[in-house]
Amino acid sequence: MNKTKGLDLAAVRAVALDLDGVVWRGHDILPGVPDFFLFLRERGIPYLAMTNNSTRTIAEYVTRLEATGIPIDGEHVVTSSAVTADYLARHYPPGTPLYVIGSDSLKALLTARGNVIDPDRATVVVVGLDVTLTYEKLAIAGQRIMAGADFIGTNADATFPSAGKITPGNGSQLAALITMTGRKPVVLGKPEPAMFMAALERLGAPPAGTLMIGDRLDTDIAGAVQVGMRTALVLSGVPAAPAPEGTTVATPDAVFEDLADLLAAWQG
Repeated sequence: MNKTKGLDLAAVRAVALDLDGVVWRGHDILPGVPDFFLFLRERGIPYLAMTNNSTRTIAEYVTRLEATGIPIDGEHVVTSSAVTADYLARHYPPGTPLYVIGSDSLKALLTARGNVIDPDRATVVVVGLDVTLTYEKLAIAGQRIMAGADFIGTNADATFPSAGKITPGNGSQLAALITMTGRKPVVLGKPEPAMFMAALERLGAPPAGTLMIGDRLDTDIAGAVQVGMRTALVLSGVPAAPAPEGTTVATPDAVFEDLADLLAAWQG
């Protein structure tokens, strides 16, 4: 089987990668890391990490990546929380009252941009993954949305890999609020174009010359295909839940077991 059928690796000028399921799974570093990144550096191919996980800061990602032997700076890490913060800065004035479901790092990032968290007056509700989610948090968010607040989701992943298991993702939280309010959120993470366009801008590369490597068809591959990037699916992530009946699944340009398998094909 020709794993690179449909993908000309020699034409790749920049690389964007998902993290969970591609670089690591839980606390475990996956095969091919950091050899794959050493190969990119030797070839002078710029790379960027992008993740829908809104629970960590960019600085935390930089620290963890560097600890695995991957040199990277904050400009080359794109998270759904950072894209959300940029969206708020473009569309709302400083001081906009928010209600935020999500991690402390997400709340800190949004308030650092001049917004304030005010459950009683919030005109924008932002929802990111919250592993301490409570009924009360959902109730407050839903009430503000029904009162007219704008509804924003950092991402809509139905599931999230944690210690080799499948757990509820932010999409599961959004589903509860959609059911309660009858409103659909503006979603900013993968597969929506905002994250991919931010990545391409930072890489300074055209979509057709940029390879997106991910472990999820519904987010990594589907979003990259929409903006014209080349795509490689790796099978090193936690198996995703089956796509809903009638859903169109994106087709990657190539499929590999993991980064080590992709590196072998690229070198071969």
